[in-house]
Amino acid sequence: MAGAFALAFGIVGGFFGHALPLLDTLGQFRAHGSAVLVILAVVLTIRRFHAAGFAALLAAGLGLYTVWPFMIPLSQTAEGTLPPSMPRYRLLQMNVRYDSNDKSKALDRIRQLDPDVVTVEEMTPGWEKALRSLSDRYPYQSYCAPPERWGDVAILSRRPFVEGARETCLPRAGFEARVVDFDGHPVTVGSQHLRWPWPGRQWRQVDAIAEGLAALTTPAIIGGDFNAAPWSASVAAYAAAGGLRIVAGIGPTWGPNWLPSWLARWAGLPIDNVLVSREILILSVSRPEATSSDHLPVLVTFAIPFPKAAEPEVQSVERRPSGTSDASAGSPPKRAVAPHIVW
Repeated sequence: MAGAFALAFGIVGGFFGHALPLLDTLGQFRAHGSAVLVILAVVLTIRRFHAAGFAALLAAGLGLYTVWPFMIPLSQTAEGTLPPSMPRYRLLQMNVRYDSNDKSKALDRIRQLDPDVVTVEEMTPGWEKALRSLSDRYPYQSYCAPPERWGDVAILSRRPFVEGARETCLPRAGFEARVVDFDGHPVTVGSQHLRWPWPGRQWRQVDAIAEGLAALTTPAIIGGDFNAAPWSASVAAYAAAGGLRIVAGIGPTWGPNWLPSWLARWAGLPIDNVLVSREILILSVSRPEATSSDHLPVLVTFAIPFPKAAEPEVQSVERRPSGTSDASAGSPPKRAVAPHIVW
């Protein structure tokens, strides 16, 4: 009975994570706690602790109801709701893992999926060098790293960055944003890496980035390793600060190293998230095959319901079958200049 009470407290307490960071940390495990609590509720009922069993089942039901949209991968798409003439775009979200010894898997996955833009976290000088090898496909690259060069986030794009548009690089907050030209329409693309919840500095990062999120130009789409479940108070506060909505249907994306990647797809934590402004229409989400990282990639197909404009040839680098190579196209990769931030 004590175990059931502890789990119920963690589940219910997680709904008040905005008031106490400790409760938000407990709330990260709401899905797993709710599943276990269902089993305990049955056991309590069998042992004739009917009141305790009912209370446990009530708490578990509340927890499962709120995590269901985010834990169950989306099985249907909205492709059929758009006219065939409307362009579709793809964003690939990847935490590449800073200490990965096999960078080829991540590079191959990018070539294979060939998205329009890639948001990357846990950057290092070694990873930057590896990603620059993709400059023939992604000539528009931006890296945001702290002064000590122990990297964090990056954005790779086949489509050009809008000249003169605002560039955001907040290395201590783990955030970068660039305005990308999608067929003549400017869209803000962001890459976010939050640290762990309490006792980590996640909430300090959210507070530090709130003003910058509010100032972003819309439409906007942000991919990142949030180190927090999409139902958590920290992600909710982040979304509210930028007027964004959290994309559902991604499913678990991270598991400890000892957990096989196939099991992490179902029993892991959904901490790699995508957030979009109201102008962005999400068509489909998927989790491609794992790389050498402990995070699964996330591929999002989206549309921008604007009239299609004729796209000049210089506006993007054409998709090519994996394994082909061209001379470098477009402007050279560009490094974002990190402003000094008092932390």
